[in-house]
Amino acid sequence: MRSTLIAAGLLATLSATPALAQAKPGRTPMATPPEQLAAADTNAQQTPAQTGTPAPATPAAPAAPAAPAGPPQVTAGATIVDAAGAPVGTVAQVSGATVVVDTGTNKVGVPVGNFSAGPNGLILGNTKAELDAAASQAAAASQAQLATLLAAGTPVHGVNGQVLGTVKTSDAEFVTVTSAKGGDVRLPRTGFSAGASGLTVGIAQADFDKAVTASRR
Repeated sequence: MRSTLIAAGLLATLSATPALAQAKPGRTPMATPPEQLAAADTNAQQTPAQTGTPAPATPAAPAAPAAPAGPPQVTAGATIVDAAGAPVGTVAQVSGATVVVDTGTNKVGVPVGNFSAGPNGLILGNTKAELDAAASQAAAASQAQLATLLAAGTPVHGVNGQVLGTVKTSDAEFVTVTSAKGGDVRLPRTGFSAGASGLTVGIAQADFDKAVTASRR
């Protein structure tokens, strides 16, 4: 009887062993302790959720551009120097957009926009030598044009643009003008110039008429 009980006990033990062996391949995961679940919930609440695309950084505002320098004050008598600081001359006159520069040798018209302000006076991009050379060239061209106009029959205009008469003859010193009213007048050649309207002499109509009347005596 005792042997039967022992055998039955062995059978029960052997029957249970395969069951334990079969449970190993499909082992059920161990349950998470409550303390760990509570800690995970706490961390989830403390970590902020990040959703969507991060907002781009706002760029810094660009610096405001520097204000441009104002135009120079070009007034009569102002000193003029070149870019190297060498003297050029002085402002003799300002006529609209043209500045008459007196170099001490010549008077040359220069656009007012060619000047800039400097610590030692107005600055001009041209030197004194360049202005004098330009004046000489302009004078030579003007004299050549004047010589062409001082031909017989050329109309002569007065200071106000009226026609005083025509050229009769000319030489190195005088020009003889025949008045439209009759009579000849000899006038200094230095008083004639080539103007926008043609040959011009620096005399008004009234003065020219007086000169014609005096020549008849």
